[in-house]
Amino acid sequence: MGRLLLWLLVLGGAWALLDTVGISPLALGGTGTRVDGGLVVREAGDLELRYSRTGPLEETYMLFGGDVMGPGSSFADALVAGLPLGHARLIAASYPDFHLCKSPGAAQAQGLMEELQVVAADRAAERALAAAFDLFESRFRADGERTCIRLRGHSLVLDSAQVPAVGRDLTPELGSDVLHARYVLAEDVALEDCSALLR
Repeated sequence: MGRLLLWLLVLGGAWALLDTVGISPLALGGTGTRVDGGLVVREAGDLELRYSRTGPLEETYMLFGGDVMGPGSSFADALVAGLPLGHARLIAASYPDFHLCKSPGAAQAQGLMEELQVVAADRAAERALAAAFDLFESRFRADGERTCIRLRGHSLVLDSAQVPAVGRDLTPELGSDVLHARYVLAEDVALEDCSALLR
């Protein structure tokens, strides 16, 4: 989970950057996303983020971490740390309990996890992400049963971060970890039954 911690630090740096240029991160509550062909524009307060939509994405992930980022985050709606289903099935064949930390398969799973910055295409996708993480947390506390989600949408590339009202381009000030993170546009988010998928 070291990379997840690193990402949270990166997001903290982005938060500090917004505060430095006079945009209160706490004032970014009304985030919105619009898709216009290959262009995805995300608006958060005075900040405008532009992404290019690249290849299609359709994958089921077993959740291992992450969360909905909340209204203070402008770069994505959720951070997902997940294991693609294909990898999960291969590991489960040898270690059915690999989702538990004590399992020898846990290290294999950690090495194959993917970290996604998920931009919800609409409110329905946003609500589905929130529901998935609520279920993930409750199951994790109760018995360790895993939650799987299917994401359908597109991969994204972050092109720019600007403050149009003052004509300021923040893109050169963003670190490479922010610019080159794995962003995805979630156009459909669905809960999946992990137990059934791994049989």
